[in-house]
Amino acid sequence: MIKIENTKAEVKKMTDNQFYALLKSNTKKNLHTENVVYVAYRFGTQYQVAYAEMILYAHKKLGYMTTELSDKRSHILKCIEARMTGNTLKGYL
Repeated sequence: MIKIENTKAEVKKMTDNQFYALLKSNTKKNLHTENVVYVAYRFGTQYQVAYAEMILYAHKKLGYMTTELSDKRSHILKCIEARMTGNTLKGYL
């Protein structure tokens, strides 16, 4: 299992301001895959959470982001964003 700074429960308890501050901070640190996991925790289905975590696991195991993993990460993020109502990730990822 890959360690991630915040648990699903912690992310779900965050206010919107805290959540978007986390995404912004991670973006500055180039932690984009972690952000996708957090977005899945907050807005995704159980399947989308597992898929995002799998991408993070592969990314960390390899030590870098491949084109294939990047495409999968973008795809799952688009799928999650399609479920979101009234929320936007523009400028955060």
